[in-house]
Amino acid sequence: MPRYKVGLSAREFRELADQIRDYRMDLQEKCEEFTRRLAEEGVAIAKANILSEEAIYTGELLNSMDFEPGDIVSNGASYYIYTACPWAKFVEFGTGIVGSENSHPDTSVVGWKYDTNKHGKKGWHYFKDGAWHWTQGMPSRPFMYNTASELRSMNTIADIAREVFGSD
Repeated sequence: MPRYKVGLSAREFRELADQIRDYRMDLQEKCEEFTRRLAEEGVAIAKANILSEEAIYTGELLNSMDFEPGDIVSNGASYYIYTACPWAKFVEFGTGIVGSENSHPDTSVVGWKYDTNKHGKKGWHYFKDGAWHWTQGMPSRPFMYNTASELRSMNTIADIAREVFGSD
């Protein structure tokens, strides 16, 4: 918030009131820009995490990362970072016995359970690209969990806040 100085005259107090009103009117717009910028940063971080976790097969997961406005909140805005890829949850949390041995940092988020079909070490076969393949599952590659952790970083928040609100 900017610092204001005022003299003791009525005119100077009216000018100060105008400056504060202008700042207040601008604040809603800045809050919306701040949350939008955080969402944009979140999508960029999620995409980088997908690449670093080697979760690229068809590009569908990577290309489906996006954000959209959420509910209107008092004196601000909210955004959702999401993926429209139907198998993103399997990449995030992992599957089978391999996933249970290399599990997600917080499966309680959605109550994720590993190896619910009791495949165990015997694994299972699946059909893909015109051929049968065998697997025991895949490890968790928590690209969204890591995105949320990085977005919560005070450095990320502070850097974007300084750019949007200024360093006053």
